[in-house]
Amino acid sequence: MKKVLTLALVILLSGCASQTMTGGAYSASQARQANIVQKGTVSAVKFIQIKGTSSGLGGLGGAALGGIAGSNSGRAGSNKQAAATVAGAILGGVAGQMADTAMNTVDGQEITVLLPNGTEISVAQEIDKKEGPFVQGEPVRVLTSPMGVTRVAR
Repeated sequence: MKKVLTLALVILLSGCASQTMTGGAYSASQARQANIVQKGTVSAVKFIQIKGTSSGLGGLGGAALGGIAGSNSGRAGSNKQAAATVAGAILGGVAGQMADTAMNTVDGQEITVLLPNGTEISVAQEIDKKEGPFVQGEPVRVLTSPMGVTRVAR
């Protein structure tokens, strides 16, 4: 029974994973849009955590699964069973919400770029696992879309 509940929670939470926020990731609405491109040099980097929006499904799914697990404790209709059901739902909800938050948190960098005109800008984005983190002194391109979305790319 525990294996079934664990598998159900994993499947439920897998839908909560956030979309990538790397410099090379584009949404469908950003494709085929002209971007303003500026060249620059990375003047500083700071490692950060980017927390995505929690969907709430982790807490909801965890509460449901915890309540089901708790309801299997004690004699049917007893106070012990009712208390175990409530406790299971609360603990499952908290655990599910924590898992949802963890799945929607990614490693990122706050990248400060010095542009040729002397202006410094800062962009926070996810670290691309294929290309790795940016380093100070690295030449980069800064792309800004018409909607104001800015990304740093190699």
